[in-house]
Amino acid sequence: MIMNKYLLTCILFFSFANELYAKHYILGTNSYLTSGKYEIISNIEVSNLKIRHVRQIDSTDCQNRSQHDDHIEMSGPINPDTPFIIERLLNRIEDSPNRCRNTDGIRLAIIVYMNSGGGYMEDGYKLGSLFRDEQVKTRLVGTAECYSSCATAYLGGYYRSMTEGGKLMFHAPYSYSSRYDISCARKDDRLLSYMKKMLNNTDGEFLYKRTMSYCSQSSGWSLNRDAAEIFGLLK
Repeated sequence: MIMNKYLLTCILFFSFANELYAKHYILGTNSYLTSGKYEIISNIEVSNLKIRHVRQIDSTDCQNRSQHDDHIEMSGPINPDTPFIIERLLNRIEDSPNRCRNTDGIRLAIIVYMNSGGGYMEDGYKLGSLFRDEQVKTRLVGTAECYSSCATAYLGGYYRSMTEGGKLMFHAPYSYSSRYDISCARKDDRLLSYMKKMLNNTDGEFLYKRTMSYCSQSSGWSLNRDAAEIFGLLK
C-alpha cells in the first residue's frame, strides 16, 4: 500500500512537470516554444482556417506577474474570416487591463505567427493594414510558409521576423480566364502603393517588380530568411 501511494505521488508529480514544461508547438509548423508555460485561451476553427489566442502565464517580459503575455497563431487561408477574427482577438488583448507592458510601462508588440498558402488579395490588404495600425510583429518560424496574399499581409507587420526554414513567396495577382487558366495583372497600382507604404519607396518598388514578373497559382519569387533580410523585408 505504501509503494502504491509512492508510485501514485510520482505519477502525479511527473504529470504536472510534463504539463509545466511541455513543448508548445506553433500552429501549422514544426516549431515549438520550450521556455515557459502556455495556455490556449481560444482555439478557433472555421473551415480550413485555424487561429489560436495563446498566453504565456509565467512571462518575465511583463512589468509584473499579473500581466498577460499573449500572442496569436494562424494557419490556413487568407479569406474574409481571417482579418475579422484576428482583429477581434487583437482588440481583446489590447483591451485587457492585464495587457503586458515592459518595466517602463510600454506595451510589448503582439506577435502573430503566420502559416498560409495564400488566399484573396483583398483580405491580404486588410490584414496587413490591420497589422500596421496595431503595430503587430509578424513572424514566420520553423517550416512556416507564407505565400501570395499571406506574404502581402506579412509586410504589414510593424516588426517582421523569420527563422531559418520559413519561406515567403510572392507572385502577380491573377484572375481566372477560364476554369483552368489564369490571367495575371500586368500592372497593379494598388499593390505598388501598398508595398512602398509597408517598406519604403526603393525596396517597395523592387519587390513590386519581382512580384509582377511571376505569373503562377502555385509558384513565384520565393525567399528564405537571409534573402528576405537582404531585400529589406525584415525589420
